[in-house]
Amino acid sequence: MSRAQNEWLLYLYAESPLHAGAADASGVIDLPIQREAGTGYPVVWGQSLKGALRQAARDDGWDPDILRTVFGSDPPSGAAPGEDGADAADRAEAAAGQGASTAGLLAVGDAQLVALPVPTLQQTFAWVTSDLALARLARKYLALPEEMRPRLGPPERTLDGVALATNAKWCGKSRDEVLGPLVVPLAEKPDAAVVAWAERIAGDGIGEDDVFEPFADKLKRDLLVVDDDVMPELNRDCTEVVARVQLNSGKTVEHGPFYSEYLPAETLLVASLTLRASELSELVVDEVKELLHGRQIQIGGDETIGKGLVWCRLVGAGIESAVGAA
Repeated sequence: MSRAQNEWLLYLYAESPLHAGAADASGVIDLPIQREAGTGYPVVWGQSLKGALRQAARDDGWDPDILRTVFGSDPPSGAAPGEDGADAADRAEAAAGQGASTAGLLAVGDAQLVALPVPTLQQTFAWVTSDLALARLARKYLALPEEMRPRLGPPERTLDGVALATNAKWCGKSRDEVLGPLVVPLAEKPDAAVVAWAERIAGDGIGEDDVFEPFADKLKRDLLVVDDDVMPELNRDCTEVVARVQLNSGKTVEHGPFYSEYLPAETLLVASLTLRASELSELVVDEVKELLHGRQIQIGGDETIGKGLVWCRLVGAGIESAVGAA
């Protein structure tokens, strides 16, 4: 089996608000989400995602030996919450002079933002992406077999600050649209590249099974592409910030209020997965596909109050796609 046959993209489609927590407070937000330092884009770091995938496999009843082979050594008892066990164990054992533990055969990349749901004055909300997010997505597809790579170019932007759309209802001369806290002008007509990307993201990232079809159809109609000066502000202002308190046994406030940040439901993210197959049987490869493709798992904190539920979809060799290569 070639290396490319074990390169997948893992789309994550948020069913409920998702809190993958950062280490430090940010401004008035006590529990912010993880963000990239350079861009400010929301992200789920690879070590957090790998830990969540490991837990999903454990909950699914994987054999301990297969679990260790795929995901690496079990976490040490002192591993910090949210850390992937193999990475934490590597650091702990190296510090003790005992050598590195087994890292496992599955490499998990950061889950980067594809599209963020943003409130609008029409259609309730639109999915908003950016030139940077689409360029990154196109780059991730290069890891897949050539026949599975979408032959899609970036949108052609002739005016800075203008959003591009898939559907004529968003467009028109002198047409402005409220996107979250901003008023953004829209292009005069739909952009063919944005239409093609919307088809690809809807098919690969959401799927077109009966229960997902309305959401895939909405994304095809309501995907907007803003330029890279607009997206950072939407990334800051269109997440959910919730005030919370902790009660004691007498139902009075013991701690708080404190503020938690979440990626909203309907957010789309994507990560690269690499599974080295030279030492694996086809059965184990199938186990990974069965675990992640079309399944719901939990990522991040606040799982006991229903947060962090995401639908997973794999794209790669051996995975039936809803769309063909474009």
